[in-house]
Amino acid sequence: MKPKVAQEDLCDFCGGELQEGITNLELRIDGELIVCEGLPAQICRQCGEAYFSAQVAHQIDEIIAQRKELKPIRYAQVPIFSIESIPTEGRTLTG
Repeated sequence: MKPKVAQEDLCDFCGGELQEGITNLELRIDGELIVCEGLPAQICRQCGEAYFSAQVAHQIDEIIAQRKELKPIRYAQVPIFSIESIPTEGRTLTG
């Protein structure tokens, strides 16, 4: 028999069970993509929604506020797509 899960341990979006985990967060601020990696969170086992503690949320806020002064751990190239990237009838993507 599966133990009953407390309401606060359920996802607000889908009702799935939450479990401790590590996740990444992608934010777009003033047209700039910011990625925060290795964030501890409660993560829904069903839909993947992440819930951060007040302490982690505060740390994310500090990264956002100080992003111009902080040194990133690394940089990444990010492909950008638009609806025009999708082939029309009769055309195929070539790679």
